[in-house]
Amino acid sequence: MILPLLLIALCVVLRILPHPPNFAPVGAAGVLGGRTLRLPVAIVTVVASMAISNVILARLHGYEAFGWVSLFVYGGFVAQVVIARALRRVRGGAIGAAVLGAVTFFLLSNLGVWAAGTLYPPTAAGLWACFLAAVPFFAGTLAGDVLWTVVLVGAHRAIGQRIAARAGARGARWVDPATLERPAL
Repeated sequence: MILPLLLIALCVVLRILPHPPNFAPVGAAGVLGGRTLRLPVAIVTVVASMAISNVILARLHGYEAFGWVSLFVYGGFVAQVVIARALRRVRGGAIGAAVLGAVTFFLLSNLGVWAAGTLYPPTAAGLWACFLAAVPFFAGTLAGDVLWTVVLVGAHRAIGQRIAARAGARGARWVDPATLERPAL
């Protein structure tokens, strides 16, 4: 259970530190979690990462930690976990999950912004305007999800192989050997 805690800590710290818009490791943590953890644990990991960092960011910047749109945002991250789970045995599945997850997150989170009804009219034109206004942020989401996925999946594999080689059968306590047999990215 050390991997979920490490992912939560990494996501919280890197969401709080200054970074380009939407260039955070939460989506990639969902991809790694979906590929390597039990599904409920992976979902709790991304939700906890977001919830904890949202509370801290809200206190630092003086806005609400949670709102109606949060359901859509969190749903986007949960979708990444599920997509990664579905693609975990596919060569290129991690990158595929990062890309499909970024698109799904974009669609769900911006649907939530539109549905909240405070920035855009509740019309098809309002929905279109919402999606168009969000396009510049998609670059950060896509780049962050893909690059962080490469880093996290690569680090997980390298560390897992090292632990397995040094600890033998005892290494299974730290990393599931089955996750090291799947395609890397």
